[in-house]
Order: sequence, then C-alpha cells, then structure tokens
Amino acid sequence: MQSRYAAAVVCLRVAAGLLLGGCAHGGGATGPGTAQLSLRSGPGLSVDGTLGGAATEVRLALEEPRSLLSSRCLGALPASEVQVRLPALQGGWQTAPEIPLTGVTVGGHPLPQFRAAVISDSSCVLWLGLDVLGRSVVDLDLDARAVNLSRAAPELPASLEQVQVDISRAPDSDRLLVAAQLTGSTATVLQTLIIATGRGSELAQFQARLLGAESVVRVVQLAPGWEACDVPVRSRSDWTRTPAIGVLGPEAWGARRAIIDLGASRMTLIRPKGAAPPPCRQIEDVGPAAPSKEREPR
Repeated sequence: MQSRYAAAVVCLRVAAGLLLGGCAHGGGATGPGTAQLSLRSGPGLSVDGTLGGAATEVRLALEEPRSLLSSRCLGALPASEVQVRLPALQGGWQTAPEIPLTGVTVGGHPLPQFRAAVISDSSCVLWLGLDVLGRSVVDLDLDARAVNLSRAAPELPASLEQVQVDISRAPDSDRLLVAAQLTGSTATVLQTLIIATGRGSELAQFQARLLGAESVVRVVQLAPGWEACDVPVRSRSDWTRTPAIGVLGPEAWGARRAIIDLGASRMTLIRPKGAAPPPCRQIEDVGPAAPSKEREPR
C-alpha cells in the first residue's frame, strides 16, 4: 500500500497544478499560467471559493498530499464506493471516502473536476492539496494579503534580499520537510518539521514540553539571520510521526514574503534590503562589542 501511494504522489507531482490549467487524477485541461488570489482572515492560506455555487472557505494546503473536503460542506458523509488510505499528518494512516468534485472555483478561477477525500471537521472547508497544486510556484506575500500561483518563479528586484532554504520530500507522503532551529524557554534544538500552509504551527506535545514551548516558540529560524519571533503553536498529544516533530505555518518562516517552487522543491525567503532586525535576533548574530578604551586599575 505504501509503495503504491508513493508512486501515485510522484505522478501527481509531475503533473501541473489544476489551478494553472494542468491535470490531476487522470483529468486534464488547459488555461492561463497565473492565478492571483487574495487572502482572507483565517488560519493558513485561506481564500474565497465556491462549491456547487455555495460560498466555501478554501485553503491552499501544501501539507496535504491529497485534497480534502469537510463533511460539513455536504451535510453528511457520502456513500462512496471509493475508499482511499492516506498518510495522516500526525503519523499513521487513515481511511476516508473519496468523491469527485465539480463546480469548484477559487478566487473566481474555475477548476476542472477533481477528487477529494471526505473528512470530519467542525466547519465547511476545502483543502487543496499537492494533487491540485502540482508543480505550481507559490508566491506568498503576507503584507499584501495575497498569494500568486504560477508556472515559473518571478524575477526579484535588486532592492530585495533573499535566501534559499533547503527543503526535501517525505518518502511516504511527498510532504515538504525543512530543518528549523527552535528556541523555547528552556532549550534550543535543530529539528525537522513539515511546511504547512493550510493551518498554523503545531508541535508534538513531548518535544514542546522539552523546549518550553507548549503555546509559544520564542524563536524559529530557517536560515541564519531570518528569525520569526514568539510564534504561537498548538501542542498535539496525538503526534507520532518521525522524524518531523510538527508543522510550521507561514507565520513561522521568518519572512513576510516567501516563494515555494513545488516542482523544484525549493523555498526562498524574501525581505527588503536593510530591513530592521527582529526583536528576538539571537545575541550570537550580533557582532562583538568594541573593546573598552578604559584602563584596568592596577
């Protein structure tokens, strides 16, 4: 089962994203190469959408290998002949019914038919996973409250500073993994986490306790000199996945703008040159103090 699933997600990664006119699950369509979306309030990259003509919250969820639909959007769990076995975010596997979705729009952009697994949730949400996003380039600007999806990474002006962050793919799920330095009230560690855009940051409860970060991580650093300060986290007692100890939402990346190239598995953090350092800048990143000119008493 795991080997068949791994083969499936590799095929999905080769396909272009549905939002950009690609195909998923064997379907296909062509269309424009860029989708510009406005972010709405809510966790993760939440945008306006519709499902069958009804307004629906849609989240771009890089942490989900397959798209998910809350049963709340349907009123009840559907009777489906298709059951899919998915790698759960927190570890282990879960089985869910899978149904075809038609009449979905995202930010005014219509999507061709695709399939989604139906899960239980307290609100009506459609999570667009890697099967729909495909090889898209995700350009997120938190200050502009916007996210652009395109086929190629944009050219950045010289006025912007940028840094490349190494990311890899989880072999069982194709999720994006990143090494992050986490500083809590009691410890600083380097750990592997999952890059998430459909939710806020979460940590395994045991590791959060060791860090002294059960509700807030004091500093998250994906690259030297790029810190996120006082990141709120949800502590999860059900987390069993290894080696990742949790997920990092956009608020934890250390930059207000970031570009993730799904096809190249590459992440770029961006900020204006000369930007003021964050208040939690590590003391070791500051240059040594100038020597005192006062003479020591004899």
